[in-house]
Amino acid sequence: TVDIAEYQRKRDHLYQQLTAMGYSLVKPQGAFYLFPRTPIPDDVAFTRELQKRNILTVPGRGFGTPGHFRIAYCVDDQTIERSMPGFQDVAQTFGLRPNPPA
Repeated sequence: TVDIAEYQRKRDHLYQQLTAMGYSLVKPQGAFYLFPRTPIPDDVAFTRELQKRNILTVPGRGFGTPGHFRIAYCVDDQTIERSMPGFQDVAQTFGLRPNPPA
């Protein structure tokens, strides 16, 4: 069986953290991935910057959403937590402005 509550918790945490960093995304109702907008038009170049920080994401153009990137959160909590500094660094590199907590 699948623990839906666990996926919701991970989704909510990632959504909250990324939007606070300035990433723009719609909170999904289901699934196990997010599609944030990239702060630059080239989603491939953006995902390469994340990869330099050991964060593996997929360019959105492969899913029909150019200018976005896909993050799967069907990973352990430690993997998500270890990715936060890299997401923050890339956000700052590309000029994203932090959003105040909701």
